[in-house]
Amino acid sequence: MAVRRQKKVPYSLMQKRYRRLLSNFVHAKGTSLLLSWAITLFTGAAFIVIISVGLLFSYRFITNSTFFAVQKIQISGNVRLEQEDVLSLAHLKSGDNSIAVNISEIEYQLLRSPWVENVSVKRQLPGNLAITIEEREPRYWMRQENRIIYADEKGNPIDYVGTYKFASLPFLSVDAGTEHLLQRLPQLLAELDSSRLPVSSQNAAWIKLSLSGGITLFLESENILLSVGVDNWASNLRHLVATIDDLKRRSEFVNVRSIKAEDRNVWVNTGTTSKLAS
Repeated sequence: MAVRRQKKVPYSLMQKRYRRLLSNFVHAKGTSLLLSWAITLFTGAAFIVIISVGLLFSYRFITNSTFFAVQKIQISGNVRLEQEDVLSLAHLKSGDNSIAVNISEIEYQLLRSPWVENVSVKRQLPGNLAITIEEREPRYWMRQENRIIYADEKGNPIDYVGTYKFASLPFLSVDAGTEHLLQRLPQLLAELDSSRLPVSSQNAAWIKLSLSGGITLFLESENILLSVGVDNWASNLRHLVATIDDLKRRSEFVNVRSIKAEDRNVWVNTGTTSKLAS
């Protein structure tokens, strides 16, 4: 009986079959991974959309709910501005939704007022707002563009003087070339008031900064003009105090109309005579 011999498959044909099988496997695996990735991406996107829609509806519900309606607005720190002024500037009113109000916008609107230096707005859920204001304090009158304005202790303009809450203050004038003294003015006047002078800058009718006189104050109640040179300020102030003490001891101070202390010298004017005191 003859033995049937199997036909031998060429090696190159086996390689082709192997490659085809491998290619089919890789293709199927890639398709499966791509499909899995697409399903995951779609599921994630759908989840994000559902969450976003839920949050949107929740926000709309909360911002339209009467539970969060503003019932109380507490305002503190305001002196010149009335409560109605603050509410008008902030565009706030009772009944507004406390969640919907924009805190940053309220603070921005209030800071637009020339009288507001700093402001803080806090939400107190469910229906309260707390507004804390730091107002700019007027210390002087000054002239600006042919109009009288309120200015702070360093001569920074605040607002025009009007009939509303009118305040009479010392008039401050600044000669050209002395603008740099405005930054030192609060400290210089504080040192003057803390000295043993029998007068106070708080009672001055007007204050002038000049290159020739330094700081000059006219005290209307005492009817006297005081000038203190800024150079060698501490020394000039000591000489001024010593001179006034001497004049008071001799009962001559009531006759003095002006005193100027500069370069460690003091000039006294009684209205009829002027003499060097030291």
